[in-house]
Amino acid sequence: MPAFAVNVIDRAGVRRSLREAAPDEAQLRAKLRAQALWPVQIRPVSSPRKLAGLTLASGDFVPLLHQLEMQLRAGVTADVALAQLAEDAPEGPMRTMLRQIHDQVAQGRPIHEACRFFEKQFPPHLAAVIAAGEASAQLPASLHALAEHLTNAEEIRRTAKRALIYPLIVLVAVAGLIVFLLGGVVPKFAEIFRSLHIDLPALTVGLIRASEIVRAGWPALTAAAIGLAIGAGFAPRHPQLRYLRDWALLRVPVLGETIRCLATARFASHCRLLHEAGVALLDTLATGAELMNHAVLARQLLAAREGVAVGRPLYASLPKDHAFPGFIIPALKSGETTGQLGLALRQIEAYAARRARERLATLLALLEPMLLAGLTAIVGLIALSFFLPLFSLLGGINTR
Repeated sequence: MPAFAVNVIDRAGVRRSLREAAPDEAQLRAKLRAQALWPVQIRPVSSPRKLAGLTLASGDFVPLLHQLEMQLRAGVTADVALAQLAEDAPEGPMRTMLRQIHDQVAQGRPIHEACRFFEKQFPPHLAAVIAAGEASAQLPASLHALAEHLTNAEEIRRTAKRALIYPLIVLVAVAGLIVFLLGGVVPKFAEIFRSLHIDLPALTVGLIRASEIVRAGWPALTAAAIGLAIGAGFAPRHPQLRYLRDWALLRVPVLGETIRCLATARFASHCRLLHEAGVALLDTLATGAELMNHAVLARQLLAAREGVAVGRPLYASLPKDHAFPGFIIPALKSGETTGQLGLALRQIEAYAARRARERLATLLALLEPMLLAGLTAIVGLIALSFFLPLFSLLGGINTR
């Protein structure tokens, strides 16, 4: 049965927000009037499961947080601020989300509980920051910190994605060129060489065999490529395979250091956000390990958490052979001994993100000539395999 969000006025003249189910709007109005409720606004709402999956792009969500922060700092109540934002929002997920949160807040629920309904947009660590801001009467500051955190996280993601675009394009182009040469060009030359009845060099024979494999076994090769892609997508879901993958990537020159710095920046960003919001350190470390998206570093951070649980400082609880960047220990030690852990985490986040960007620039500077050299070598070997039989043929003609 369809559900409706309803604003009504009761007998006492009090405005109330309700959620009712009815076959249609006409029957709902009749039902409300039978209960001595005067409907002011009625709008259909989506099913709870569909609503819970709504998400907003970072470019829409961060400005929304800033707008809510400004209204709260100006003394506007959360109920009124959410209603105004919902009214001004364009039709779509943003307005639906704001209306749902406003309806829940208008009925007396805390904001963080209303936000938790949208579990994809407000995962537990974001909802925890809002809850801490409500509990400490510092909700505007918490919203500002949350917006800053999301902006930094999005910048790191964009940097990593931009770094991957060029290599992926070049690799796809190289793979397409190789398939084209082996499947279309090499067979033509193979026919010419067979008609000449000359002895072919080993390089040319190997190239012709590779071409035959590609032409005859392309269905199997395609299925294998798809299987590898699917396996690579599902492998991170297996804890042990994910750990082995992350362990191996850390040992790749330049790339390993880049990944290390990116994971450290994510850890520091999440932990700083939760710590400054007043979340307990043990909970902060557990959430930080979950969100840093690196199995090796997450396991080491959880091991450090066990040391913190028995009273040891965080910097002394990390394993001796930890894989975090070397600068993290002095920074944590300074922050914990001076009572400025939040500031230390902010500095770690900024420094790790800066080093990650530098490593990405270095990686791209090295990758471009390496890809070009690889492409040149592949094309050169194929061309050489074509010309060697011709040189042999021309040499035989000259000797005659």
